Amino acid sequence: MLRIVVVLGFILFWGSPVMAGGAACVMAKYQGETLDYALVYGKSHPVEAQEQAEAELRDKGYGDYLKHLDVIRAQNLSNLEHAFVIVIRSEFTDFRDRQRSAMGCGFSASSYKEAEWDALRDLQSYFWGWKPDQHGYQLVRKFRY
Repeated sequence: MLRIVVVLGFILFWGSPVMAGGAACVMAKYQGETLDYALVYGKSHPVEAQEQAEAELRDKGYGDYLKHLDVIRAQNLSNLEHAFVIVIRSEFTDFRDRQRSAMGCGFSASSYKEAEWDALRDLQSYFWGWKPDQHGYQLVRKFRY
């Protein structure tokens, strides 16, 4: 009995799981417009994917756009080793008649449909004035990793 307790204790303390995968969807934004995005996956941790995606956008010239007023923001992160991924984009007019664009990224372990719902929630959480039934959206990217 004591041997079982010792073995279980060993597993609990030294057998912790290792992160096996991660992904990050990072957006470059300027005054209500989503200019570009970078999506990196397959890293051992989502923060590593985020750092690489931010570097990709900076290499494209974002982060130093029009007097440093643009923003590079990690919009959705995932710690899934394998996932269904959906990226959507919407271009619309807001309530002040200004042209806007917004993007959303979604991840799911089980289906493209769930990834699409996650992308819709992601877009709406970063642009609360956007309404999917009113403004619509287009599929930008759909894949599995």
